[in-house]
Amino acid sequence: MNPRCSQCGASFTPEPGFYFGAMYVSYIFSVVIFASVYVALSVLFDPPDWVYVASIIVSSVIFIPLSFKYSRVIWLYYFGGL
Repeated sequence: MNPRCSQCGASFTPEPGFYFGAMYVSYIFSVVIFASVYVALSVLFDPPDWVYVASIIVSSVIFIPLSFKYSRVIWLYYFGGL
């Protein structure tokens, strides 16, 4: 993530503890990913338990970069006053 906005010059790092709030948004993303994978697997395939666990772990690892970026962006724009 860039330290400053290229258009308006707004700082994306306003204070050291600011991104603790983004962790809550990231947690919501993770819960949505876990629930979506669980529901999709149970509706489509009804696999054994180890497939649920493996699929949730793989999907969460795949979506870590997107969750990390978008949770910070959402926290900055909606709750940070930008």
